[in-house]
Amino acid sequence: MVPANRQWQEQTGAEPARHELAPTAERIIKAARRILVKKGYPSLTMQEIEKESGVNRALVHYYFGSKAGLVEALVETLFEDPAFGYSDAVVQAPEGEERRKALLAWLRRIVRDRRSGRMLYELLPHFLRSRRLRTHVAGLYSAYRDFDGQCLAAGVAGVGQGDRERLGALSVAVVEGLGIQLAVDPDGFDEEGAYALWEEMVAVYLTAKEGAAAVHDKRAKRPRGGRDT
Repeated sequence: MVPANRQWQEQTGAEPARHELAPTAERIIKAARRILVKKGYPSLTMQEIEKESGVNRALVHYYFGSKAGLVEALVETLFEDPAFGYSDAVVQAPEGEERRKALLAWLRRIVRDRRSGRMLYELLPHFLRSRRLRTHVAGLYSAYRDFDGQCLAAGVAGVGQGDRERLGALSVAVVEGLGIQLAVDPDGFDEEGAYALWEEMVAVYLTAKEGAAAVHDKRAKRPRGGRDT
């Protein structure tokens, strides 16, 4: 979650989760991220971190306590990265079609972000083993589903809370699912075509909802005993 996004925090009550790191700790985190992207989790050793960061491994223990503590910090800072957090540009877009387009464009960039995607998939098995991290990340996913659902359905009549929740859940699933497939098969997978179809599906769904709401309103306003003309 990006704390600069004040509007979304005010609208939803979401609390910023960003952890401010000391410059040396930030340097260690950045080095660990580079290792994950270039070499994968097995290479994330204290020796490799010391070599990549230029920081004595004793300071890794000082700031993070252990490799497990470093992994926790990596997970938390990854989800607080602007590539994964909330987008100010989306929230600041006018409610309705413009906000929807802004969100879909931003999510398309997330799908293409192979670096952040690679880090997420390298770390996923490890935070699944930690109850504390699972709880933390589950809360973030819940907030992301809410964010996507609210932005996609903003200004559309006939979309209820349950519809927004399901739409948000599908949005998160599509973005991460396409990201996984792109990471596995970067040359052969057509993520552009698949994502374009998702955009079409969203448009069709929202149009149908709005149309159904308009019919319902027309019937509700018809005088009792009257007939459609």
